Amino acid sequence: MKMIELKNLTKEYCDDEVKTIALDGVSFNIREGEFLAITGPSGSGKSTLMHIMGFLDRPSAGIYKFKGQSIEDLDDDQLAYIRNEEMGFVFQFFNLLPRTSVFDNVKLPLIYTKISEEEKRERVLKAIESVGLIHRVKHYSNQLSGGEQQRVAIARAIVNNPAVIFADEPTGNLDSKSGQQIMEILQNLNDQGHTIILVTHEVYTAEMAKRLIRLKDGKVVSDEPIKDRKIAKNGLIK
Repeated sequence: MKMIELKNLTKEYCDDEVKTIALDGVSFNIREGEFLAITGPSGSGKSTLMHIMGFLDRPSAGIYKFKGQSIEDLDDDQLAYIRNEEMGFVFQFFNLLPRTSVFDNVKLPLIYTKISEEEKRERVLKAIESVGLIHRVKHYSNQLSGGEQQRVAIARAIVNNPAVIFADEPTGNLDSKSGQQIMEILQNLNDQGHTIILVTHEVYTAEMAKRLIRLKDGKVVSDEPIKDRKIAKNGLIK
């Protein structure tokens, strides 16, 4: 099933009558269950593209359909609802609340849901356990290492069981071993059926996905499966 459809997507920014084209006619589809990496040099448009796909921004022109629904037909409140229900986000700098427990950080996406407190608790503990941090559940986020904080961010991203997980440079602020551990978790989530969209400038990280799209100057310059995919296991690349 097609989860995301992009056709001739364009994003332009205007500043003091100077027009900058961040995306220039981007077209591709993402099917449910894929693990896709988007890479390219700084300024290639990869973060802009992720923001649009994650409903954090809108395109200037072109078509974007999520699960068959054109985002042009949705207002900001509808987009926010779908984003909370269907999407999880992992960022380079974790974006955790300091001096707040691991449990409460992971619980954040559930605050405005209508499920019971008991179900919220079960979901939070399941998500924390899935990233191997159940022994840290009562620790404050600022008491954790960088790798552990990113694992908390992943638990928060999956607590709603989203259809798709967007990971924007998730290893960019970590040492190599911690980064590989994060990629192992993302690969395991993909094996469980989650769709993963990874944005990275790191070649070795991109090669742990199953499909690679390269951007340059806002255009797709290549889109191909990764034949010699690297597998991260216990912090080591196999």
